[in-house]
Amino acid sequence: MKKSERNWMTRIAVLVIIASAFVLMACDIFTGGEDDDNANKNTPADNGIDYTNYLTNFSVKVKNDSNKKLVAFKGAPGPSSLISGVPIGGGEHGLKKDAALFATTGDFVLFLTTEEDYLANKDNLSSLANKPFTRVYAYFNANAENKLTYTISSILGGSKKIILQNSTSYNVELRKDGIQGELIGYAGQGSYNTTFNVESGTYMVFPVFRKFNQSRGEIITVYPKYQGGNLDGKAKFEYFSLDDSLNEATLNASSYLGEDIVLKTGSAYLVIQNNHGTGMGLWDGLQQVTTSTGGQAINPNNSLTFQIDMSKKPGSNDEYLDTSVKAQFKVGTPAYSVLVPEFTFESDKIYSLSVTGTNPGDIQLSEITEIGTMTFD
Repeated sequence: MKKSERNWMTRIAVLVIIASAFVLMACDIFTGGEDDDNANKNTPADNGIDYTNYLTNFSVKVKNDSNKKLVAFKGAPGPSSLISGVPIGGGEHGLKKDAALFATTGDFVLFLTTEEDYLANKDNLSSLANKPFTRVYAYFNANAENKLTYTISSILGGSKKIILQNSTSYNVELRKDGIQGELIGYAGQGSYNTTFNVESGTYMVFPVFRKFNQSRGEIITVYPKYQGGNLDGKAKFEYFSLDDSLNEATLNASSYLGEDIVLKTGSAYLVIQNNHGTGMGLWDGLQQVTTSTGGQAINPNNSLTFQIDMSKKPGSNDEYLDTSVKAQFKVGTPAYSVLVPEFTFESDKIYSLSVTGTNPGDIQLSEITEIGTMTFD
């Protein structure tokens, strides 16, 4: 072979290698590779759903314990409210933080539908409005990282149905096996025919009402509780079996209110005012406590309100204590903390605790004092 022919063949080989590299890069871009900020990207080229796990720059985190791939929206489903997708399993999954959707701090409804329903109704997403896989009452903080993770229950996605009619002026959540149990779904005030597909089984469903308290900067949860009669002191519940003889159960939120029912928070609230020069946190034993809006660290000259749940009465599934003794609380940093003296918290009451000190190894706590009562209205 002549030298000129060898040079020509070499140039062709180089061009083929360069072209192949561009093809591989293009495939990585359209099928989802990894970037500096977000690992675990998985955006199938055939449906366009963004399944990226946004590890740092996320809006909220979810954990999908169901057996369905999901698509998330902020509020009602529509092209402009689309957030991103949620794969099956895999632990905590960060949803995309779209600047147009998540510009300000506040509560919102996280609407989740299945990948299958999304693709089938892509040109008419509003048709899914009353048929969520589930709805979650969520919160976005524009000024700090949200430490909450919203769990999607494994009981969702079956062939049976729970239908919620909510003619009340309250936002309602349905929870399984207790007022602090796993979430079935959420329906806003004045909403009808909200349908949740669930697995077969026996259900003890507890309703709770939720609302964002602007003055406290916290999401307040109350539950309906019987007063008087044979059920005095017990939380309102629904009990039924979805089996071969019953495919769906219809629940009416209006039955959760009445003269024989009182609304209770089932919690006390501790406001910690940080007058220390270092950020502080609250620990329940070894577990750091998170507020209802996802806060943990209390910056200097700021305060956070922590919800302290009451415990169930021993041997009861639907009755909760009105007081809770806490002796394992600590206040401080991950490096050093001090024990909060044992204290008895009372349901619905608001308490205050202040922190002072000159350095991270010097933490002084005030006495806990009662400062008010938490109201829902």
